[in-house]
Amino acid sequence: MHIKFDKIMVAIDGSKESMHAASYAIGVAKRYNATLVVLTILPQELRYDYEINRVDPEIPMTPVKGVVELSRMEIEDKWFTGIKKNALASNVRIETEIVMERKSVVSDIIEYSEMQSIDLIVIGTKGKTGLRRLLLGSVGQGVLAYAHCPVLLVR
Repeated sequence: MHIKFDKIMVAIDGSKESMHAASYAIGVAKRYNATLVVLTILPQELRYDYEINRVDPEIPMTPVKGVVELSRMEIEDKWFTGIKKNALASNVRIETEIVMERKSVVSDIIEYSEMQSIDLIVIGTKGKTGLRRLLLGSVGQGVLAYAHCPVLLVR
């Protein structure tokens, strides 16, 4: 059996684990000469601190439409720039996409991957184990359970 991936997607959220998954996805895309799609799901409700220009968990969640464009610019600058640089250094074709959350992160990742005919989804995991993992669930588990294509979970 010959496995061929033409379009690989990595979902990132800015965490160390997701950035590690992005690096891993670049290597897989290079190996298969595939296009890499880097996807971020932007939450409907954002925590945003205007004074220091960063996301802050201490600030209550509030729907703020004016923050969306600024958030997109920060994601592009802080997350996508480094990934693009690494992909280009590896001669990997790359596309980036920011999608506003509609249903849930898991369903939005699944829906996007189906609409874009993704052949492989790469996603990072925090590697939680035991009861805590069962109670909290995870995006990685949800994507693994519902994806139409193979999923590579990266620790």
